[in-house]
Amino acid sequence: MAGKVSIEVVREATNEMLVLGHMPLSFIESIAWRHFTTKCNMYTRVSRRTVTRDIYEMFVKRKEDMRKWMRATKQRVSLTTDIWTAHVTGASYMVITCHFIDANWYLRKLIIGFKYVADHKGSTIAAVLISCLAEWGIEKIFTITVDNATTTNTSALQKFEREFRAKHGNTAFILDAEMMHMRCSAHIINLIVKDGLVDESNLSRGSLPLDVETRWNSTYLMLTKVQRFREAFDRMEAEDKIYNNYFLEMEKDKKRVGPPTYLDWVEIDRMVKFLNFFYTATLIVSASTSVNSYKCYGEIATIEKNIILLSHDPDKEMRTRAKEMKEKFDKYWEGFKNINKLLIVATVFDPTKKMQFAQLCFDKVYGKESLDSKEMYDSTYSVLTSLFKEYSSLFPKVSTDASSSNTVGSNSASHEQASGYGEDELEYTNASLGGGFERMQAVYDEMVDEIGVQDARDELDMYLKEKAEHPKSNMFGNEYDVMDWWRCNSGKFPILSEIARDVFAMQVSSVASESAFSTSGRMLEPSRSCLSHYTIEVLMCTDQWMKSEMKLKEQSAMSNACIYADFETQDELEKEFGALGVGGSSIRLILGFFWGT
Repeated sequence: MAGKVSIEVVREATNEMLVLGHMPLSFIESIAWRHFTTKCNMYTRVSRRTVTRDIYEMFVKRKEDMRKWMRATKQRVSLTTDIWTAHVTGASYMVITCHFIDANWYLRKLIIGFKYVADHKGSTIAAVLISCLAEWGIEKIFTITVDNATTTNTSALQKFEREFRAKHGNTAFILDAEMMHMRCSAHIINLIVKDGLVDESNLSRGSLPLDVETRWNSTYLMLTKVQRFREAFDRMEAEDKIYNNYFLEMEKDKKRVGPPTYLDWVEIDRMVKFLNFFYTATLIVSASTSVNSYKCYGEIATIEKNIILLSHDPDKEMRTRAKEMKEKFDKYWEGFKNINKLLIVATVFDPTKKMQFAQLCFDKVYGKESLDSKEMYDSTYSVLTSLFKEYSSLFPKVSTDASSSNTVGSNSASHEQASGYGEDELEYTNASLGGGFERMQAVYDEMVDEIGVQDARDELDMYLKEKAEHPKSNMFGNEYDVMDWWRCNSGKFPILSEIARDVFAMQVSSVASESAFSTSGRMLEPSRSCLSHYTIEVLMCTDQWMKSEMKLKEQSAMSNACIYADFETQDELEKEFGALGVGGSSIRLILGFFWGT
């Protein structure tokens, strides 16, 4: 029998239910809730005012805990911003979300502000953004992903950059903030599709118009389902008199359109093929709960290559559409001027791709071994080396960790040798050094402190020259996990792993997948539209924080890749000790001590 739950726990759970369920706060005073608590003999009824105060306190406590962690770790984050509109009042709110990879290599996503904005001017947006980051003590930014209201967002980010740099110095940004501005890939894809969609009048007799104008994916999904029933339509046309008579009838003095003809089916097939790679790309770039930055450029290259192919289509109308799409594509993603190079660099941090994948994309789009392909490769490698150089200067302790650990130990020993340490640890030096004794390790460490140690191949060269990983699924059938690889190899590539954290946290879309296909904007539900601005922020932020905590609890188990690495290490050690004649039970006892099993 379950133990009795305290009144405090029930009250806390009730408050969390109101937040997570997006329920109106007035529900706590409703007859339904009063009836429920009375029948269950639960706890003393509370008012809406009390519940609101409880939720405020819950918000403040959670925010303070997270803010202390942010200030202590000085975490570099990527940001996304999006505008929401209150359904009833028409008020606008800017949701500010920070993204980072935590110490366990999990993507963390936290709404840090749901701020009312009086207008959409660049100065207003910049001021709200700076104020929000100051609240949280965030001082280092990697990228900011925004939608494509170009003039407003550009002016807002320019003003933000100037003021944020003046406040926090040059380390506030990476690469002098040249690539801080990240445009929303989902919005760009929508704009390209909008230019490329066939007009209603261009489909045979206009029989297949867009069913939802702001959500083109619904048309794609409708057509994919229609394709499955082509045989049924053909059979009804051949055998069903009622079906045929229906299309002979007049509607508003016009003959009904249909049934679908052979040309209609040809157009449907072409439209489905046309929309398919846009649909797939949108799903990938708008995945809001998983790392997707390293997948984005592959989708961009796919879109560009297919638009180029369409520009050579026998159909004149399709060639015209392809030209319009290419112009829109080049406006945001033209490789030499407009694309944010971090999108390409991100693919390099996928250990199954490295630079080979980028090279393949360049060859396919610009021509194999062409000057344009080589220029794209060189510019991408240049950004990569600049990143590595800057992070090496930002994390000098990481880059010299191995040598510094030796230096600390040897320096202390060199001080102790004056007190008369054992002769087996001393080396005799010639008279030019005063005839004294010194440890060669101490001399070497002093030299390292002065001139440093440079590996013949630095981390970047080593990573790129190593063979790319095979993207095979594991023994449980799970897909290859890039984050697992970096979790297990961060010790081998300490500087690159710091870059990888920030690159993987970078968001390529400012919207979640459920709204990525829509151009109609984000709406705040009616039950919350009439609340105060602060209460709306409290509810929206607390809701997301609680859901994020729930997700992290599900991810607490050790990753499969690390488990496999331990298994492989244990197998190797068993073989090694077995060759020395150590029994299997003794080996397992030793390994159990080290692995805690």
